[in-house]
Amino acid sequence: MISIIDPGTIRDISNDLLMPNGKLKLLSSLDYAKYTTQELQLFGYKHARYGIPTIELVEYIKTIIGDRSAIEIGSGHGDLGYHLGIPMTDSKIQTTLEIKAYYEALRQPLIDYPEDVEKIEALDAVKKYKPQVVVGSWLTTYSAGPAEYGSSPAGIKEDEILNLVETYILVGNLDSHADKPILKTHGGYEKKGSFIISRAKNPQNNRIFIIKG
Repeated sequence: MISIIDPGTIRDISNDLLMPNGKLKLLSSLDYAKYTTQELQLFGYKHARYGIPTIELVEYIKTIIGDRSAIEIGSGHGDLGYHLGIPMTDSKIQTTLEIKAYYEALRQPLIDYPEDVEKIEALDAVKKYKPQVVVGSWLTTYSAGPAEYGSSPAGIKEDEILNLVETYILVGNLDSHADKPILKTHGGYEKKGSFIISRAKNPQNNRIFIIKG
């Protein structure tokens, strides 16, 4: 949360990071090293972003995908899928009146979904495109009701998606995603590194989870 930070005391780095089309520039982790954690947090808050793709992150994910087909789910602004060159999809739930009111009550900026992100539920997107690999970042797991691991009725049915694909690549953070049920039922492995950039409170816990279907 950015509420503990006074935005008036923190440099706005938006012009450094955004392209004219609204997508994030693809920069290296060394480029991001010159920004403070608070500057990245403020940028992420203002522009409704959690993860920030880097050259190294994109290249790493490309090595996992290889020559297989892939799509991105829960794309948001589509920064990651755009630089990976794969179809970008999202339910665009933040356009609904209920969610808009919820975010406004929290004083949280909403995603301004671009046209190149297709409006479609994650599971439906997988059934439509039939990818071998699914990529996502900072995604919430579906559950019918509240659960200890931070799930939501508006979340993604990751267990069902894993039944349809070979590999699920999730970029996130141990604080938010380590308790996902699929990590216990399907296994997989984690990749850590300073090239995984986010607005997380504890960026040292940023991870890539590679989960086998």
